[in-house]
Amino acid sequence: MSYDKAKYVKRQEATKKEIKQILDEFIPTLVVSPEEIEKYLAPVSGFYQYSLLNQICATYEFYAKYGKMPEGIWATYLQFKRKHNKIPKRGASGVHMIRPQRFSYEVVDEDTGETEVKEGLTFKPFVVFDNSQTISLNKEKDDKITGQSSISEEEIDKIIEKHWKLIVTDYEFQRGATDGKSFIELSYHENTTINSRISTRLHEIAHILLKHSERDIPRAVAELESESVSFMCTTLLGLKNEKSRLYIANWNGLDARDAVRERSQLLIKTAEEIVKLLGIDA
Repeated sequence: MSYDKAKYVKRQEATKKEIKQILDEFIPTLVVSPEEIEKYLAPVSGFYQYSLLNQICATYEFYAKYGKMPEGIWATYLQFKRKHNKIPKRGASGVHMIRPQRFSYEVVDEDTGETEVKEGLTFKPFVVFDNSQTISLNKEKDDKITGQSSISEEEIDKIIEKHWKLIVTDYEFQRGATDGKSFIELSYHENTTINSRISTRLHEIAHILLKHSERDIPRAVAELESESVSFMCTTLLGLKNEKSRLYIANWNGLDARDAVRERSQLLIKTAEEIVKLLGIDA
């Protein structure tokens, strides 16, 4: 079979256009929609070598193509074969992730005629498969690949204390606070649920990592950003988080929602950073 470079380039450009549409249109809506967060982050079974943003894009394309959710364990053909002794089933069609790609280009100064070489950044699509699309090369057994992890409230506190001062008090109402840099303060009554307390911890960590104390933004934007990150984290951890779900779903401030959408990729990266900080990374 001959290689048709023109067709390959055309197909690559079409794929890049589809991915850009996902990044520009779908991702901004996801971070302010608890339903979309639960739908597209719940299948993530471990980060492996791929970013959370890449996995969300692959999950979106997989669902659009097959009408069902993937298992959430992604690898290329060669990675499945070499690392897991598996290969995609005959006829299986993969989905796409992206990797950054630098390129150089020349700019000619109209006044001097001098040429300056500059660097740009684009992305290159590559194909991955979900574990559900594969078969084992070992006929005697099907090696299971898993990536889910769990973590306790006490373990989270130990991790927090490695990075920030942690203050826990017993008040009649639940509350979290931080100076945005050095400490996290938590207070809650004894009837507060564990999931709710973990959500509050993650919310305050998000404030710090998003540098809210250094940004001149409305409080509503900062709170919605942090709650979105917290909800993404608890979803990845497999924890029910009705408090965050209701907070995000019932938020009516359109200006705040628009501001949060503009930083959607950063929020997803922050959620990934927090979950990896907690050591939840297969």
